[in-house]
Amino acid sequence: MAGDAYATILDAIRRGSLPPGQRLRFADLQTLCGTSVSPVREALVRLTAEGFTLADNHRGFWVAPVSAAEMMDIVHNRQLLEGEALRLSILHGDAEWESRVLAAHHLMARLPRERDDIPSAMRDDWEQKHTVFHTSLLSACGSPILTGLCGALLARAELYRRMSVSIPGVKRDVVREHRDILDATLARRPEEAVQALREHYQRTADAVRLFFDRRQEPG
Repeated sequence: MAGDAYATILDAIRRGSLPPGQRLRFADLQTLCGTSVSPVREALVRLTAEGFTLADNHRGFWVAPVSAAEMMDIVHNRQLLEGEALRLSILHGDAEWESRVLAAHHLMARLPRERDDIPSAMRDDWEQKHTVFHTSLLSACGSPILTGLCGALLARAELYRRMSVSIPGVKRDVVREHRDILDATLARRPEEAVQALREHYQRTADAVRLFFDRRQEPG
């Protein structure tokens, strides 16, 4: 039950139903999760340990705020850790790994990234396929610890990734970015693949930083 509550609350945070900075009331979360207070409390403890929520002994829990500094910290560490994991995967990956990467990219590429009804919002099914693609790229690195760290950073980056889609005036060819990563990976060119991955993350960071810069502008 705690696991289900964790998944439900995390999904609400990722979707923006529980926006950054919002105080989390146990009664509301019990209704959201359809469970008692104990599983909700366990879920919040786990979410706090992972950085999605914050806790105070006197004020309770609230959704962690977003910031340009945190976003850049996440991106910098993703570039470092996922770059190394991708390099190792290219070095050690076999034909089955190549098949997983290719299949994951194919399923992601078949879907548009933005919703038809709300072009400034990301489709949930695309986001799921996107996660599988990036996870598959790193899946042959041979280090469970490195894989776990990369997975945690991928989850922390999702909210900022969703923000990047909603920022007007940002032009990107995300399809091409993913294709460049795929081509260099399957061609076993690690330096090129890692560079393409890092540039991909940097473009997302630049888009989100533009959001924070505009928010600070007077008027």
